Order: sequence, then C-alpha cells, then structure tokens
Amino acid sequence: MSRPSTTSPRAFKSNGTESRRLDRIESDNKDPRWAKLFLEGVARSVARLPRESLTELRIRDGMNWTPAVAKRVRQFVAHREAREYSMSLLAKSTQNGATLAQRLDRKGYDADLVAKTIAELKSDGWLNDDTHATIRASSVSRSRRGLSVDSLSQLLESEGIDQVRASREGRRVAGTPQAKHLAIAMAREALANRGKKHPLTVAGALLHRGMDADTIRSALRQEGIDFDE
Repeated sequence: MSRPSTTSPRAFKSNGTESRRLDRIESDNKDPRWAKLFLEGVARSVARLPRESLTELRIRDGMNWTPAVAKRVRQFVAHREAREYSMSLLAKSTQNGATLAQRLDRKGYDADLVAKTIAELKSDGWLNDDTHATIRASSVSRSRRGLSVDSLSQLLESEGIDQVRASREGRRVAGTPQAKHLAIAMAREALANRGKKHPLTVAGALLHRGMDADTIRSALRQEGIDFDE
C-alpha cells in the first residue's frame, strides 16, 4: 500500500476571498509517483498528492489556489486517507461495515465521507458483511466450543454484527445436530471429571460459559444425575 498522502494545513487556510498562484509542481524525491505543490511565496509544499490525481483534481502550474481548489484537494486527501486506513484494517482482519464505520468516525472523518468509503469498499468487494459474519461465527465457535445458539448470536451482536446476521450464523454454527451432540459430550466430560464439585455447580458453570440449558440437562441425565433433587 502506498504511503498516505499528506497536505499542509496552510493549503486550506483562507478567509473565503484570498487566493495564491500555484507556483510549481515538483516530483517527490523519495517517490516520483507523488507530486509536491508549491504556492507562490510559500517555501514549503502545501500538498503532496499522487501524480495521477492531478488531472482528476484539475491541478496545473500557474493556476489560482482558490478556496474552492483547496476544498477539492482537502476532500480528495481525506477520502484517500480514509480508504487507506480502512484497507490497512482489512489487511489485518475481517471487518464489517458497522464497526469499520465506527473506527473511521473515531478517527475524525465526517459522516458523509464515512458512508461513501464504506459503500465503495462494499462495491469493490473488499467489505462484505455476510462474509464477515460467517468468518467470525466460525472463529468464535472454535475458541468457545459448546456455545448455545443464543450465546453465539449475542457474542456476534456485541462485536457489531447486526441481529439478523448474528441470529442466522448462530443457528448455522451452533444449531446443527453435530454441534448439539458435541456440546452434550463436552458437558458430560465436565460432569464426569468434576471431582468433589457438586454436579449442579458444574452445571451452573457450563450455563455461565454460554452452554444451552437443555444441553446441560441432557448431559446430567446421561450421566445418571437427578438434577431435580
């Protein structure tokens, strides 16, 4: 991923009427794919942009650096940086639209830009809420085996996955006969290895960990334990 663009705050300061001439455009010595913009009478560059973006932004030598131009560049820079920040997160782990939007909001990007960035990432195939929900459900169930449908769904919701997807994935992962059979086997093993612990103490711990109550009752019965006593 290319280095994020940088733009000096001086590039955007204006009282609404003043403007300066764009004196020159120079290639960045560190990376000629990037261009530095210098205003007349300003020693430091006021913007650093990908060279291919100059045409899109209608940037050329000698033009007036008006408030409108400054706003156009500012919006471009913010959009590019928001996308690059999002892509850096996606490169590390799967994300969903809601949580990614929250992280962009905490970085200080405005709501319109956040919505635009999320929509573009989804359109380009980088962000898929269904895929994220599927991956997270499988991952959580591996790390916390024996979870009930409701417990898994609630954990997914706590991560920002919407209720519809969380419920669907909870049923898909924890609601199968195989998952229920595994949960009963785990509960029976815990009961069989309880040592001096009362079986209902073990049952309570399993319930607290997110195991389904019916699963625990079934395990108690199969272990020959009368839980009504």
